[in-house]
Amino acid sequence: MENKYLFAVIGTLILLFGIYAYNYPPVKNKKNVESIQFNTLSSKGTISKPSTLRMSLIEEMVSSYRKNQLISIENAPRNAVKGDSYSILFDLDTLKKFINDIERGVKEIQPTVDTKLAIRMYYAAYPLSAKWNEPGYENLGNLLGKEIPKLYGRKHTLIMIPVIKTNKGIFADFNPFDKNTYQGFPKGMTKGMQLLKDASDTTEIPALNHGQLIPPASTIGEVF
Repeated sequence: MENKYLFAVIGTLILLFGIYAYNYPPVKNKKNVESIQFNTLSSKGTISKPSTLRMSLIEEMVSSYRKNQLISIENAPRNAVKGDSYSILFDLDTLKKFINDIERGVKEIQPTVDTKLAIRMYYAAYPLSAKWNEPGYENLGNLLGKEIPKLYGRKHTLIMIPVIKTNKGIFADFNPFDKNTYQGFPKGMTKGMQLLKDASDTTEIPALNHGQLIPPASTIGEVF
């Protein structure tokens, strides 16, 4: 009788252990397992390490710009720009739309080709606001009705232009919706976009500008 009772207890313990082992399998080295899972997911493109920079490096680089380039701009012997902008803000929805427009254009024009795309950021400066109502400046006219943007005249900004890697391996500015530009803009249109010097020309290409310039916008929220 005692043996039957003992066998029943042992059988129950074995059953409980089996259930526990099934739900919580033993892991010899949890760190290695996590590493393997991370590497597997990374190879599939579902996980990637975010791009980072040390805070101290960012501080040094931003400070270097203000102590050198910005001071030179604001204290130039001629055409000094007082209170020039030193940062520009674009919201994520605007950036995502611009990238999506580039990719959409390429898919429409050459959907079967795997093309390397990029964005070139040109350092630029707004023209004097007095010109913004003139022919050729229609893209800036809507800024005049806004309290802060109407102060952007002559200040530092960025203009983003779509870029494609050509079959010659050159990263060239291009228009995703114009197949003729997929090897770069034709001669006469490159080098400073000569066609835009003609104020009567109405040609437009995909480009992104009009981020929030700081200053004149508030510096509240900035760390550097």
